Amino acid sequence: MPKRRWIVAGVVAGLLGLGIGGTAVAAPAIAAMACPQCHGLSGLGGGVYADRDDPGYRLMVETAQQRIAAFYGERTSDARVLICATEDCYRGIGGGGEKGRAFGRWALMLSPAGANETIATHELAHIEMHKRLGSSYDRVPRWFDEGLAVVISDDARYLRPASEPDRCRLPYADAAPVVDMDWAVATKDGSDRGYLQSACVVSRWLNDRGGAPAVLAAIGDLRAGRSVTP
Repeated sequence: MPKRRWIVAGVVAGLLGLGIGGTAVAAPAIAAMACPQCHGLSGLGGGVYADRDDPGYRLMVETAQQRIAAFYGERTSDARVLICATEDCYRGIGGGGEKGRAFGRWALMLSPAGANETIATHELAHIEMHKRLGSSYDRVPRWFDEGLAVVISDDARYLRPASEPDRCRLPYADAAPVVDMDWAVATKDGSDRGYLQSACVVSRWLNDRGGAPAVLAAIGDLRAGRSVTP
């Protein structure tokens, strides 16, 4: 059984698009995605697995999926979602200090701190974007990918209410540099400034271009080898 489990994990790694190095780093998570039950997670239906039999988890994921569909007009992704109610569980399936972690176009893990609608929507937004981009998923700029996920999840930590004419929580001139920054620098030492900056830039981008239809056009541009500019 263990051998078969790792064969399945290898297939999952291929689907996720992880190279050999990435597979080694993410090996515990990949194994958990391949066989959630082997890691103490029970199926709650709808591709949702958790270490606690809580129907609220499935409702949370379904609501997050509905928010993705409402933004795009439809949802094309169908991710497997692994949720942990304890830190021991999350570490056991390969998690770290993050609230949630999306894997390619196929799966995500949520920690106890990330098991909420906002974080679930944020991570599912990444998966939806990558699903729509297909083999061009690595062309999307990190500032755009992260900023759009913040907007779709309506994360109040990084955005003013949607009723505000300007949703930026910092001056646009202070946010704009994120476009040319390495994401590791923008989020150095656990700082969330990169999210504040990217959320501001993308919210302005969407407002200036008419919202979701502009995102669909940008996805087409990326698939055609063109770039996204602020």
